[in-house]
Amino acid sequence: MRWNGAVAVVTGASRGIGREVAKMAAAKGARVGLVARSSGDLEAVLAEIGGRGAIATADVADREQTDAALDLLSEQLGPVDVLVNNAGIGSYGRVADIPIEDFEHVMRVNYFSCVYATKAVLPSMLERRRGHIVNLASIAGRIGTPMEAAYSASKFAMVGFTEALAFEVRPRGIGVSMVNPGPVETDFFDTRGHAYEGSYPKPVPATRVAESVIEVVESDGLERVIPRALRPAVVFRHMAPPLYRRGTARVMAKQINR
Repeated sequence: MRWNGAVAVVTGASRGIGREVAKMAAAKGARVGLVARSSGDLEAVLAEIGGRGAIATADVADREQTDAALDLLSEQLGPVDVLVNNAGIGSYGRVADIPIEDFEHVMRVNYFSCVYATKAVLPSMLERRRGHIVNLASIAGRIGTPMEAAYSASKFAMVGFTEALAFEVRPRGIGVSMVNPGPVETDFFDTRGHAYEGSYPKPVPATRVAESVIEVVESDGLERVIPRALRPAVVFRHMAPPLYRRGTARVMAKQINR
């Protein structure tokens, strides 16, 4: 898939990674549909990309709003060629302390929004045998992260969904990828209400994650881990579970034992 001439839709496009993806996609010649809750913020991003696209406001945790947004953008721009499921929120705290409603909300925003948007564009992609879907998951969707159970579970769900979908639709000409970043320099941690405390890995710029989104579509790869230094941790978690559990407990002891 090439970005030039494509219609690309980005959820969570008003800031952070989504904003950077939109800018890079437009620079490569795509017309970009921008989805988020704030029309003012979306208008600002649309101006940044030179008006090369359209906006649609929606709470992506709501299926009807997501369907309506995707329908509107398809009417204005044409059938969607690239979907970037980027919208997401964080959560921090012990399972014993987090209300069930928070688990449900995080799952709706992070995982079900991905399902809603994918289901909205997939029939057209399959009919045309053309398209690519990118899901912004997380390293926390590969490695269960203490104190982030709600968030981690939602990203594990996204990873499983992505892998299964890729097998189903690749023979019909549709690419499916996921980008799994570690900590990123956005307002994510401020929004979740708890700052990033780790000394490693250091947060990467949102532009670096956006570059991986652009690249994974062009290369038709299944997965990118950002930064690359985290890839061995994923392998280690699967190849040596006891050692991984002991190491994680030691690294997270300060936070867990507060």
